[in-house]
Amino acid sequence: MLLAIDVGNTSTTFGVFQGEKLVRTWRAETSTPKLQTSRQLQTANRKIGKVIVCSVVPAVNKKLKAECRKKLGIEPLFVTAENIQGIKVKVKNKKEVGADRVVDALAAYKLYGGPAIVVDFGTATTFDVVSAKGEYLGGAIAPGISLARDALYNQTAKLPRVEIKAPKSVIGKDTVSAMQSGLVYGYVALIEGMIKRLKSGSSRLTAHSSQPKVIATGGYAPLICKSTSLVDTIDQELTLKGLRIVARFED
Repeated sequence: MLLAIDVGNTSTTFGVFQGEKLVRTWRAETSTPKLQTSRQLQTANRKIGKVIVCSVVPAVNKKLKAECRKKLGIEPLFVTAENIQGIKVKVKNKKEVGADRVVDALAAYKLYGGPAIVVDFGTATTFDVVSAKGEYLGGAIAPGISLARDALYNQTAKLPRVEIKAPKSVIGKDTVSAMQSGLVYGYVALIEGMIKRLKSGSSRLTAHSSQPKVIATGGYAPLICKSTSLVDTIDQELTLKGLRIVARFED
């Protein structure tokens, strides 16, 4: 069995794979990403033979390594843009590229084909582009919707910290609904605008006969993608699936 770990800025997601099947997932705050020691995982521990990690938070990597060694007796493999197999990373400085972005790109290409665009709604909203040949071409990074909401609350005197949900109308009738409209429909416009620009902005995409597939992942993907027709697929386990694919190359 394989334990895949996706360390994000806000939360860390764990997934246990039996072959290609994802049999269990759970989350923890990234500030304390300890391995869960429930009865179910203790049973699985005896069968886990490999641990693979993608992390965008270097400060927790040492602690996570120690957890894997102590509780599983396994040295985890940390995937980076420099060592990932199965996809060619075509950027100037691979060290700067988040591991989750290249893992997502690999998963999108292997599971859905190329060319492809991946939109990940995490702490940051990232856009990643994969050519028809399976090359990671780069992408774009924007503030995540939660960051935008919190910035409005923290940097203004009168705006409240609102729940992120779609209001009844795009025209807000009060402060809360106006903020919700700006956040949700503003991000829909951001997503649509960036997808259109990315589709037309690379000769490696436009030269291909088929339009790039657009795959969304991350916590706010269902909310935002409900209001756009430009996203083809929502896959909430895309990063974990990508880690499983990387592990297969390491076998």
